Amino acid sequence: MKYVIVVYLFLIAIIKLTPADAQENKIEEKLPPGWIAIPETSVKFKIGGYVKVDLIHDFDPINSPDFFDVSKIPTDGPEGESTHMHAKETRIFMDFRSPSKVGELRAYIEGDFYGSGGAFRLRHAYIEIAGKWLAGQTWTNFMDESMIPPTLDFEKPAAYAFARHALFRYKHTFTQDTYAALAVEEPSASAQVPTQSGKLESPLPDVTARYRITKHWGHVQLSGFAGQLRFQPTQGAADDVWLYGFNLSGQLILLKRDKLSYQVVYGPGVARYRGGISAGLDENGRLEALVGTGYTVSYMHYWSPSFSSVVVFNYGEDDNTEGQPNSDISKVNYIAGNLLWHFTENAFAGIEYLRGTREDIDKRDGTANRIQFSVRYSFNMN
Repeated sequence: MKYVIVVYLFLIAIIKLTPADAQENKIEEKLPPGWIAIPETSVKFKIGGYVKVDLIHDFDPINSPDFFDVSKIPTDGPEGESTHMHAKETRIFMDFRSPSKVGELRAYIEGDFYGSGGAFRLRHAYIEIAGKWLAGQTWTNFMDESMIPPTLDFEKPAAYAFARHALFRYKHTFTQDTYAALAVEEPSASAQVPTQSGKLESPLPDVTARYRITKHWGHVQLSGFAGQLRFQPTQGAADDVWLYGFNLSGQLILLKRDKLSYQVVYGPGVARYRGGISAGLDENGRLEALVGTGYTVSYMHYWSPSFSSVVVFNYGEDDNTEGQPNSDISKVNYIAGNLLWHFTENAFAGIEYLRGTREDIDKRDGTANRIQFSVRYSFNMN
């Protein structure tokens, strides 16, 4: 027993006599893998991302060669094939964390190379305080970012809530399994413009809210938004229209690793959050919100530890207004299916089939078929 006491006292003495720089090294050793401490500060950071190369072959014309945007499918009957390669989805991020008297502070920056001519483009840039307050550019509070279908295609489904922009958000945790979040967000003035001179305006920020439950079996989320769109003519009174929408989404975990995901979006102006126009013109030439609906379902399956697949189906339609041009989109659908070979822990190669259709108000339609082959190497993504 006395030897135990002697050893214990000896260890205490070593700890007390250890120089400050040696103690700092011990702190660094306790950092999670991939994190680096900035010397003489309380800040830690990591750099991560991935390099991705895509080989794309289109069997039909589509005016979006880098990603499969079904709204860009022509409906005037052209024919032709094309092959294209790029690495624009290559992505890099920096994540900074530090303790403070108000909780952990986080600064996150991420970008890819989908800018003009392959230039670096900002995706995310935000500050988060104690996991509650967030200010910056990131995923809208209206969408469910944890169930984005893992397709090789960068665009994702057409009639799917998917947007990034500037916002201020507050998150309140009720229990370990449930939370709610409220945000004010950058609005969009994308709509059909009336014929008289004037301009479209967004006089107020959008307000979004979500409620989420997460369990061992998966999660379910309900979110909504409200906003306003205005046409301010050069002369005369302003034309205002209110926009709102709902999003019900979730994910079920099956067979330990498989995931069944779903999403339903609906509302007057909901296309504001899926890349479309939020309002058209009525028979009198005044703004009218477009009532949109979108359905998405996807299933991700692991055939083995080295092979996985995902299949996605998406359908969307708008209740078009009387004053819209006949060439505007009425219905779209998107189908994707792939097979990925995870040949090492942080890299994969895969092939994917994509098919999309677009139908306009005048019933003219177009179809596009694509095969995409991709290779991706990820670094420090944990």
